[in-house]
Amino acid sequence: MRKSTFIFIAVLIIIIGIVWWGIEKGNWLNKDKQQEDEIRREMSFDNDRDVPRTPIKRGLSIKVYKISRATFEDVLPTMGSIKALITTKLNFEVAGLVELINFREGDVVKEGQLISRLKQKEALLKIDYNRAKLKSAMVSLSQSEKKVKLHQQLFEIGAINRLKLSEVEAESGTAKHQVEAAEVEIESAKQELKKTEMYAPTDCIIGERNIEVGELVSPYTPKAIQVVDLNTVFAEIGVVERDVTKLKIGQLARVYVDAYPDLPFDGIIDNIYPALSDKTRTLPVEIKIDNSRRILMPGMFTRADIILFEKPGVISIPRIALKKLQEASMVYVIDEASNSAQERLVETGYESTDYVEIVRGLKEGDLVAISNVEQLTSGTPVQITEIQVREM
Repeated sequence: MRKSTFIFIAVLIIIIGIVWWGIEKGNWLNKDKQQEDEIRREMSFDNDRDVPRTPIKRGLSIKVYKISRATFEDVLPTMGSIKALITTKLNFEVAGLVELINFREGDVVKEGQLISRLKQKEALLKIDYNRAKLKSAMVSLSQSEKKVKLHQQLFEIGAINRLKLSEVEAESGTAKHQVEAAEVEIESAKQELKKTEMYAPTDCIIGERNIEVGELVSPYTPKAIQVVDLNTVFAEIGVVERDVTKLKIGQLARVYVDAYPDLPFDGIIDNIYPALSDKTRTLPVEIKIDNSRRILMPGMFTRADIILFEKPGVISIPRIALKKLQEASMVYVIDEASNSAQERLVETGYESTDYVEIVRGLKEGDLVAISNVEQLTSGTPVQITEIQVREM
């Protein structure tokens, strides 16, 4: 009897312990309360009539794109380097010793500035010699003209015959020709003097220089001095094979260099090579750039955006928003009143890699689904998590 009583008391103590642990540690009573709270949250009650309403429907979470009009632009990004459009090789037209070089490689030279000069002693002596000949010829001409006047007077009074007058006039003509010849020789000597001087043909930069002061040069000296025209340069870029068909002469481009990262330089495609480069497997293309400000230098690394398409005031949407049908295209426009997606047929225009022009079917302010599009059908409840707007 005592043993059974002891067992009963022990079991009772264990049961009481389990119940106490469940209430204090296991939150048995709180779980019931939590379940009741969840039910109450799902069922919203009217305080006056205590009538339960329909549970809240959250809908499919989506991102949307807000329609606006902006410039629709499709560009082809490329890379290359700035090069000189015109490189001129300057040589002296006569042989001689270099006496003066005014500039070094990389120096900027204005049009008409003297770049280099040969020794001019012989050319100056030739000019002086011909000037002396001219003076002598002019003296002879003056004397012969006086002689002609005298003989004309003698002829008029019959002191001399016509033959003698003709001889004197012929002598005067010869003296006149000698004066003209001396003037031509002086001009020729001046031209020879100019050939000893090298001037900048335009505003330019000194490139390669292959002569030094005291060196003997001739018209056959290869590339004595090279100058680069700074008024116009070009960006030589490489276009990968898949984009070759997008190019044509005359297309506009914007060119950027690291020295002026926020300053675009307008250019135009001036030349497209007929074959791909064996080294880079890209097609060389030349973009002509106006460099009247003379801030672009040959050798600069460049990034160029070739403008393939540009149209202002266009409604466009991301390609991911478009659902292609057999003979039409469709998007899902969000009805904000009912928070649901509605199908809408659209007419498309130009398509780029990321965006599509919408010709008809959408208006400014429409919200178009751009995520979970494949899960949408007409009337699907949605919840907007993000609204994207295209930058103007």
